[in-house]
Amino acid sequence: MSNILLVALVALTLGCLFRGLVDTRRIFELPFLAGLIVASFVLPQAISLLYAPFLPVGAYDKTIFMTLLCFLFLLVGWQIARRPIDLLRADLSERRLMEVATVFSLIGAYFYYKLGQIPGEAIVGVQISGAPVKYLFFARLMTYGLTIACLCFARRPTKWMLAVIAIDTMFYLDRIVVTGKRAEAAELFMIFALAFWFQRGRKMSRMLLIGAVAVAVLGTASMSEYRNVTRANSGPEMSQIYKIDFVGNLTESFQDGGHELRYAMILIDHIDATSRFDYGSIHWNNLVWNYVPSRFVGADVKQELMVSTPGVPRDFQPATGSTMTGMSDAFQSFWYLGALKFFLLAYILRRIWNSAQRGDTLGQFVYILSVVPAMHAFSHQTDWVLSGWVHMLVFCTPVFAYALARPTTRHVQEA
Repeated sequence: MSNILLVALVALTLGCLFRGLVDTRRIFELPFLAGLIVASFVLPQAISLLYAPFLPVGAYDKTIFMTLLCFLFLLVGWQIARRPIDLLRADLSERRLMEVATVFSLIGAYFYYKLGQIPGEAIVGVQISGAPVKYLFFARLMTYGLTIACLCFARRPTKWMLAVIAIDTMFYLDRIVVTGKRAEAAELFMIFALAFWFQRGRKMSRMLLIGAVAVAVLGTASMSEYRNVTRANSGPEMSQIYKIDFVGNLTESFQDGGHELRYAMILIDHIDATSRFDYGSIHWNNLVWNYVPSRFVGADVKQELMVSTPGVPRDFQPATGSTMTGMSDAFQSFWYLGALKFFLLAYILRRIWNSAQRGDTLGQFVYILSVVPAMHAFSHQTDWVLSGWVHMLVFCTPVFAYALARPTTRHVQEA
């Protein structure tokens, strides 16, 4: 049974990737990007753990079946969503958007600078807390500024937006190089690629796409070693990075696997045995953790706002910084029916995509900043995109209201 489930997951993944490689217009859609995450992150571990000892009996089959179910539900959700979201249709002043992009970029750049003053061992490959959390929270504004600037520049190139893009990219690349963040690297790539796709219909060449997939697969297998180098040196030490055996690490990942999927198997087996579910309360708890400041309300009040959730096995001690995968948090919420989280995620993303394809600037902005956390639902958790939407709602609603076009202003999109 394990072999059948694994073959089915491999076939489904390769099918999604093949469709994107054949028709490169699909590479920005969630099914292709989800397939890329499954291929680079899940499958190497799934293959290596096929005959792994010391796993609970049946845990492998349950986890691979859950992964397959989540992938299938994601594809169904993406296929059945047809209508765009009318709320995302608005006429926006180009001039005001450029002002917003500049202000957001300046604020975010300041907090990225503050983050860069912290030693690498305090922020790379560890669970951060305190000041770095605050810096990252507000540094996100630079991402918003960069996205708006790219959309404006792709539509009508100006020196103003080019300067904003150049400065933001410099800070972004510094963050990526120092911390080895795959998600930030993918997001930076998607900001540029999607901005020019939405505004000018520019596709990526097939060879460049194949190269990007290869880099993603190789980089995923060696990322922990890269982070060890940057953490020890508070930045990239090229003499040590050159020594990283990227191909050897990929081969080893197929042989020995990684911790994440093993952790997911242990958790899913434990939850299935105990039938203790959180019924989605994990999302509420994460929102409270991220957006209720204990400095103002007090740690006790913040703790009281959070809902008690089932515990993990006593001997379960995951390594710091490891992820449990979105399949395990979906299973923890509603058993196998938790795959509906992936259906809902894909359904909403497809409607945002439809809005973006219609030419809605708001839809383009939201999709660009939603698709990367959405694709990481397989490797990390299903909560990333929800947290991102709340952050956007808090910070971007006022500025987009400010950017609404007046009769005398130039429009970013026609009515």
